[in-house]
Amino acid sequence: MALIEFKRCPHCGKPTWQEFIPQAPPAASYWRCRDCGDRRDAKRIRVGNGALLNHGRLQTEHLCADVLIIDISRRGTRVCCDEDLPITVHMDQRVLFNPQLQPFGELAHYQPGFVRWIRDMEFGICFEHPLSLSTSDITRIVKN
Repeated sequence: MALIEFKRCPHCGKPTWQEFIPQAPPAASYWRCRDCGDRRDAKRIRVGNGALLNHGRLQTEHLCADVLIIDISRRGTRVCCDEDLPITVHMDQRVLFNPQLQPFGELAHYQPGFVRWIRDMEFGICFEHPLSLSTSDITRIVKN
């Protein structure tokens, strides 16, 4: 469970909820605002709106379901639940995620990770181990 405190954000200056991040450097602070900025340190690649391209597979201890991929990076992904088949996940829950973006290779297999954040129907998954593919390789796979 994340350590959370209500305080003034050093970046945007407004009082907001912030969470303690144990691996601060190269960041200026161990606290990160939940409202401002992009907290991800890896470049995200936005997935297109193609019907089959943006469907990934999520597996937990109790269910296996399709999710819509909004974006993906070497360190994680942002996904959205299908409105017709909503699923319930919790913060820090261990999951397996298969992007299904390749017929074979790293983006065709389940990646272990955990749920990092949840907002309505969207949530973020942080991979346990970053993908070995470079950002440009991921971009090429997604765009082709």
